[in-house]
Formats: sequence, structure tokens, C-alpha cells
Amino acid sequence: MNIRPVSLLFDDGKKVTPVADVENQVYLLTRDSGKDRLFRFGALLVLSAVIATGGVLLDSTATVIGAMIVAPLAWPIQGVALAIVQTRIGQVRRSASILGLAVLAVVVVGFLIALAVPDELSPVNNSQIASRTAPNLLDLFVAIATGTVGAFAVSRSDLSGVLPGVAIAISLVPPLAVAGVVLSEGDLLATLGALTLFLANAIAIVICGLVVFTIAGYRGTGDHSQQTVRRPITIVITILTVLVIALAAFTARSLIGAIEQQRVQSAATAWLKDSKYTLVDVEFQRGQYLVQILGNGALPSKDGFDQSFSPVLWLRPTIKVEAITGSTETIDLASTTD
Repeated sequence: MNIRPVSLLFDDGKKVTPVADVENQVYLLTRDSGKDRLFRFGALLVLSAVIATGGVLLDSTATVIGAMIVAPLAWPIQGVALAIVQTRIGQVRRSASILGLAVLAVVVVGFLIALAVPDELSPVNNSQIASRTAPNLLDLFVAIATGTVGAFAVSRSDLSGVLPGVAIAISLVPPLAVAGVVLSEGDLLATLGALTLFLANAIAIVICGLVVFTIAGYRGTGDHSQQTVRRPITIVITILTVLVIALAAFTARSLIGAIEQQRVQSAATAWLKDSKYTLVDVEFQRGQYLVQILGNGALPSKDGFDQSFSPVLWLRPTIKVEAITGSTETIDLASTTD
């Protein structure tokens, strides 16, 4: 028995959302439309960016989830996918342009708010930042699954109720807000990580949209031939290839970082073994390891740490010791560089 995808996913086409309804949802600006929807999109985008930035700075998961629900950023991304399927190259450009401006707007909002907050609310290594600045390949797989559900919910007429859950699962505005926040601190590597996470989610939504919208039967409703959309498809595939390489590099970096931090902790424990100090914590902050110790008296020789520590690769990390002896004293552990 030959079972077609449209039969499995859309009850042989009976549950497909009319293409006009999908267009009204994901096309924010067309040749014939006014700018009302675009204005509402802009207002929701800025508000969601403010909420997301506040949630990041306060390390509030509930607030960040609220920003995800409000955020309308999935619309122009799905608009790019639908326009490619429909071979409407002009609409591809419009949706992509709106998306580019929206990304810039959210990053700028996050950057400006982070600059304006008091010092006690300045960004630190909280969970909201840490979870969005070190993406890996698993994030791409999750994004593909989420993007598939999102496109399916838009194109199937009886699944609109799952859209809030999809909005929470799709991580779009929060990574951009994080990018703005960490950029205000001059942390370019963390900024790159947050932007990579956003791009992984966006590309996953486009690719999954291409597949699901094609199965739904939206293909070929535009005025152009399939040849006209080869360029945007090539761009999407190129970005996906670069993303896989970048995420693989981030994954390797995370694994190396975990091993390196364990070695720093082991070396610090051995270094303090016969001293009056106790190891409190080892944290990685802004490109260096901070070793916090508690005690009194003279610190052991730095040579003892160097002898105990074995770098993972050829590069030796920067390591500083924060000794708490009634007052706090920060000691550069020779940066362990040879």
C-alpha cells in the first residue's frame, strides 16, 4: 500500500490550512497589504525584547518564557520558507529583510538595556546567559524537531492550540537579547555563541518549513519558476553547513572546557593539600578560571600548582586565585602561561 506524506500528516489533504490563511499569518508585508501588521509585529518584537532582556538580567526563567510567548519572530522566518516553496522571490526578499531588521532591533534593545542597568544588575554568568552562549549540535537537533512542529501547526487547520507550546520551545528572541547583553560587556565569544544559537533555530525553522509546506501542497502558487529560488535555497544550505561546523566546534570547546575545569580543580586541591587553605569553588568567568579558596597564612608556592596541572591542549588557560582571609585578595596564579 502506497501511503503518501500528505495522507499521514494532513488526512489526505482534509486538514490542510488554506494557503491564504497561512499567508496572512506569516507574510507581514506584501505588495497589496498595508503596514498595520508590520507595525503590530514591531511593537510585539520590541516588547518581547525588553521582557527577554529583563529576564536575562534578573536570571528569571519565568520572565524569559513570557518573552518567548509574546515574541513574533517566527513569522518572518516561516514567511521565508513559504515564499521559497511558492517561488515568490520578491516575498523571500521582503520576509528576509524584515527578519534582518528584527534581529538587529532585538540585539540593540538588549545592548542598550544592559548598558543602562545599575552595576548590581550587570550581566554575570547566570543560567540564562550560560545556557545560550555555548550552543552545541544537540541544540540543532532540538531546533529541527521544534521547527517541524511549528510548520505543522501553522499548516494543519486543527493544531492552532499547540502554537503557544511551540513559541516556548523555539528559542529566538532570548538568544538575541543575550547577544546584546554580553556584547555590552565586550564578550565577543559569548556574543557569537548566542547568535549561533539563534541562527541554528532560524535555519531549522526554514528547512522544516520547506519540507512541511511542500507536503501540504503550497508549492507552485507563485508566478516564478523553480529556478528563481535556487539562490535562496543555496544560501540556506550554505548557512546550515557553516552552522554544523560552528556547532561542532562549540561542542568540542564545551567538552574540552569541562575536562580543563576538572583538571584545574584537581590541581588546586593538590596545591592546597598541606596548607591552611580550603578550596571553595572553581568557576570559568570571562575567559579565565577563578579559583576561590578560604583560609589564612601564606599561600603555597605557585610552582606546586604548575606541577599538578596538566593542560588539555597546548594552550594553558589563565587562572586566578581569590583568597578569602577575612578580606578578599585576588592573586594572579602566574596566568599559568609559559
